[in-house]
Amino acid sequence: MSNKLYNEQIQNQNSNNPVAQYNNFRSNPMQFLMGRGLNIPPQFANDPKGAVQYLVTNGMMSQNTLNGLMQKAQMMGIKF
Repeated sequence: MSNKLYNEQIQNQNSNNPVAQYNNFRSNPMQFLMGRGLNIPPQFANDPKGAVQYLVTNGMMSQNTLNGLMQKAQMMGIKF
């Protein structure tokens, strides 16, 4: 039987851990984004560029935010 307090502690650690967040995003990007209040239409489920364009076009993400995220990803070794 799982311990609720332990599970909450692990979840809190994962929510503050960039590597865990990245792994969660990679395993299920749409669920990860929906969990953060970003509802992306299903037609973009397999179209990352389209999903990002949708977010920028609809004002859910600014171009400056996107640029910052891309810069951080590149610093982590992620290539586009």
